[in-house]
Amino acid sequence: MRSLLVAAFLILAAAAPAAEPGSNHDADVAAKAAQLEMLRVRAATTPNATTSTTLIEADNLLSQYRAAPPAKRDPLRAQLDAALARLDLEISGAQSGR
Repeated sequence: MRSLLVAAFLILAAAAPAAEPGSNHDADVAAKAAQLEMLRVRAATTPNATTSTTLIEADNLLSQYRAAPPAKRDPLRAQLDAALARLDLEISGAQSGR
């Protein structure tokens, strides 16, 4: 049920029209936060030391991305995307190893 709500939120955030110049960034931050929360829920079902470390890293990168000036957003977004992908792979690996 929660994953359906997260998916619906992601779809709405991506489809929302840009009303202000910063709203695209705000929508992207909201989508990344929702993705991180979904991964956090998945990680809670399969505790793992590396997953916890990557989760903390992704959370830190999201905070930096949220507060970054426009000139520094692209590199931080790339790092955040990589951390989220790595976290997804770590969780999938831990779940398949059960």
